[in-house]
Amino acid sequence: MNQQAEDRLRTTVDAEVYSAEILRSSERIRKVSWEAGHLPREQEGACDPLFFLASVDENKWAPVAVVVVRAGRTVGIVYAKERKFLGIPIGLIYADATLDAMVTASPADCEPVLNAALRELLDDSRTRGLRIVIPPTGFERDAIRRILEWRPLDVYCASFQNHCVVDLPFSYEAFLDKLSKRTRRNFRYYRRRFEAASGAYIEEVPPAEFQRVAFDLLQKHVVGADHNGIERALRMIAAARHPILAGLRGANGEWLGILGGWYEFDRAVVFFQMNNDRDYRQSALSTVLRGYLIEGLIARNIPTLLFWGGTGGPLVRYCRYLPSVCVHLDTPTFTWRALRSLVGMIVRFLPASLRVSASWLAPRAHDTEIV
Repeated sequence: MNQQAEDRLRTTVDAEVYSAEILRSSERIRKVSWEAGHLPREQEGACDPLFFLASVDENKWAPVAVVVVRAGRTVGIVYAKERKFLGIPIGLIYADATLDAMVTASPADCEPVLNAALRELLDDSRTRGLRIVIPPTGFERDAIRRILEWRPLDVYCASFQNHCVVDLPFSYEAFLDKLSKRTRRNFRYYRRRFEAASGAYIEEVPPAEFQRVAFDLLQKHVVGADHNGIERALRMIAAARHPILAGLRGANGEWLGILGGWYEFDRAVVFFQMNNDRDYRQSALSTVLRGYLIEGLIARNIPTLLFWGGTGGPLVRYCRYLPSVCVHLDTPTFTWRALRSLVGMIVRFLPASLRVSASWLAPRAHDTEIV
């Protein structure tokens, strides 16, 4: 028997052994996820059902979980979310596998669990397409390729930049030595200036105080901040088992900036940062706050700092993006193809705020078809 025939046989056997059910109710997802507490978790916090539900902005997305069963026992859960338009789910489902939080299953079950979940989603009459961000190699890509062996789909993929990490050395001075002369000078200069003005770094801000400060800083017109985004960030940090709640305080007690995230097994994750740059334009508050954080992480022997969704400023030059590919799997119906084609033709004429969302619906011109 050749390899292709063996793969088809294995796919058929898996389909018979594993069954799946799609859950869209937050209460059902929470209940089933807790009942499956025996499942291993690659990332302790990110795979937590409460954390997953907290991460879904229900103004834009609806939570989706696919529970996979074998021999009457839950062997895996796949977490995703469905895009909404005007508050209505539109059948476009997104999942991110690059942080090891999409599939909760034993290593031996990961690929068949994902395969069963993808089959169930694609068989669902509500599904129009899947958008899955995956590592370039691994069981996720293998599962997708096996899906394509039995089902005709419109398939595209594109390289994708989202989360990025900076590797932390053995000491804070060694970290500074990695930076360019100008960046290193700024880290040292603005921190000395902050301390000379009797500013203080608070490593553990009480959660209630952190929440109050976040909404106070929103009134300072922090770039990129909005009420829904803050509420989502606060929910996620509250759901994390080991949260990071840090901040900068001026000599008069005024909060100048805050930073939130969480600790995972071998890394710290920065998800949220707000600075009062409007009133302190010359203080480089982001640099000062991140410098303190990085020094503290190095003291804890934490080797990696991850910026969820990427970062800007001087640190971006010293980060590496997690290798990832966004795979588009679309049902090949006439109506869905026509809509995607229309969006693809007009996407470049849309405002920047709509262009990103539209690109999830229709692949951009430089996307590459998978053979």
